[in-house]
Amino acid sequence: MSAHTMDMPTFDPRYQSLYRLGGSASILTAVFIVLAIGAYFIWPYSAHETTIQAIFDLLQTDRLSTLIALDVSMLVIGPISLLLFLALYAALRRVDEAVALLALALNLLAVGLIIVCRPLVELVMLSDHYAAAADASEQMRLLAAGEVLRAQLDGTAWVMQTAFLMLAGLLNSSLMLRTPFFSQATAWLGIVISALGLGFFLPTIGPLFLFINTIGSIPWCLLIARYLFDIAQVAAEPA
Repeated sequence: MSAHTMDMPTFDPRYQSLYRLGGSASILTAVFIVLAIGAYFIWPYSAHETTIQAIFDLLQTDRLSTLIALDVSMLVIGPISLLLFLALYAALRRVDEAVALLALALNLLAVGLIIVCRPLVELVMLSDHYAAAADASEQMRLLAAGEVLRAQLDGTAWVMQTAFLMLAGLLNSSLMLRTPFFSQATAWLGIVISALGLGFFLPTIGPLFLFINTIGSIPWCLLIARYLFDIAQVAAEPA
């Protein structure tokens, strides 16, 4: 039986705009993920294998490409997805408000950590100062500061934001299983890709699991957008 032929839950009409914004944000997130994947194959991420001096030099000779290679797309996707996470909370809180709130908190923490683990503005500023440095001692000081920022790219904040996003995905998707409005396929897709994403902790094959999660997030975001727009329509109907 289709999810839409079952008895529908009620949705708070005060959140109509949020549901629509969340649906739009979900589509934009999917689009930016596609762009980020394409950019990865052109400018692969390799900050952990590149010296800070090389990063500084690249930021001077080809700034845009270097920023793309340093995952500047994360700084776009993260804030946009905030609207998606808020809309999911509004839609799922009637299923289990405590779990929905926990998922929202994890997602909000993850977005904050994304900003922390991509200090790209600071790297650009240090690169500019490095290029203008008049003596070797000043350059060494700037390189040392740059090393601290480079470590953040794959450090604790990055690991924690990844874990928080995957855990929140598991929680939200488990709530979708308990409401007739979201399809079972959408819920299970979210559970599978979130569980696979947690495999990034595994040595050697971890990046592969994370890449599969990224690919799977595209159809999931599009499906979520569809349901959020439907929820906005249901919420707009008179009781």
